[in-house]
Amino acid sequence: LKAKGIPFRTESDTEVLASALQVWGIKALSMLNGMFAFVAFDVSNREFLAARDPFGVKPLYVVQSDAGFLFCSEIKPLLSATEKGDVHLVPPGYVLTRKICAGYRSAVGGAFAGQSEGDVRELDRLLADAVRIRLPHDLPVATKLSGGIDSTLVAHYARMHRPDAPGYFLGTKDAPDYRYAEDYARLSGIELRVVPFEPESPETLAHIGEVVTVSESFEPAVIRGAICSYILSEAIHHDGYRVALCGEGADELFAGYLPIEWAFAAGQDEGRSVRDQCLAQMHSVVLQRVDRCSMRFMLETREPFLDPRVAAYALDLRGDALVATSNGKPRGKKPLRALYDLYPDQLPASIRDRTKMLFDEGAGLDLKRPGWTHLFEETISDRDFRDGCHRYDAYGIRTKEELFYLRTLAASMDISRVPHLRGRIYLNLPLGVETAMRDSGAI
Repeated sequence: LKAKGIPFRTESDTEVLASALQVWGIKALSMLNGMFAFVAFDVSNREFLAARDPFGVKPLYVVQSDAGFLFCSEIKPLLSATEKGDVHLVPPGYVLTRKICAGYRSAVGGAFAGQSEGDVRELDRLLADAVRIRLPHDLPVATKLSGGIDSTLVAHYARMHRPDAPGYFLGTKDAPDYRYAEDYARLSGIELRVVPFEPESPETLAHIGEVVTVSESFEPAVIRGAICSYILSEAIHHDGYRVALCGEGADELFAGYLPIEWAFAAGQDEGRSVRDQCLAQMHSVVLQRVDRCSMRFMLETREPFLDPRVAAYALDLRGDALVATSNGKPRGKKPLRALYDLYPDQLPASIRDRTKMLFDEGAGLDLKRPGWTHLFEETISDRDFRDGCHRYDAYGIRTKEELFYLRTLAASMDISRVPHLRGRIYLNLPLGVETAMRDSGAI
């Protein structure tokens, strides 16, 4: 823009965006690298352009009422602003004007052959730069460090430029993930700040209502992790940080989840199908919990793995470049594990070789223990559950936990005016993949 003679009065990204839209119009969206949801309004002709980033990191909702179009990053304010009209979700990678609502060509877009063998040195360069450009130049920064492959890599690259950046771990020293985070801290020297988390304590259970309201979801896959994100974000905010980096997006892109691993083991097309489903739903699961719970405490969490260059690299890899075989079973994240071999004196082999564990499980939430499920059994009787399933038939309730969350959400908003809440999180696995997983004991 400067090369085109565009003057700048600030260093604000908002000014860059406004100028880019003036110069290139909708084509500017393909040049953006980062997370965004915005509405640009042209005061000269009263036209608007609303858009959301390709992966849907940032939320954007809209109501079309008698007064026109109303936009917000949350659902509840829109319901309060007008008594008419449903609240609709602007999909990731979409643009909305008075005349169109359609996907736009983004920096992540394009047809990927999925035939690349990959180059670990190239991935090292791309991921290092993706982390670098997401480090604030004028603010202190923290990393969310679970001890997993992804968050450890983000912390590693961040420390190249900001060695003072601490890593925040959620859980006690008895949590499954703790020993891995400690391994990295011992090897790297990072300041490891442990945020206490007792899943079955009254204090934690008391957070559930607030977390459901903040997350604006009733999906257990969202709420369980959101409770962890909420407590962790509050602690980081309390220490004075406004920006944190995390490893979200790596599991979806680099085949870190069991269904993606086993689907790629079945074939290239099967693997890409399941991975595409996970990427398409990411905005309503992990990204929703991370963004809502972080922004609740004025903490901006950034995701380097969702950099368009890193995403394009992953999407163009062959299945056997993503998933290897270990002890007769598929094991994903082959490219990310290879990065650990580039830095053996800084990145522990124990983390490189570990298996995937969900964030909440690694922090200590064990669904097999009675404390967590007891809350829902104690609150909702069998009769209440039958009545609730009938009342909320459109939402496909399957457990008392889901009904507990949905009733909590319904108490804070008119869910009947939010159609997308009826669309449940679901993976359509290729024929034989789920059977293979069950036969192997993976599920």
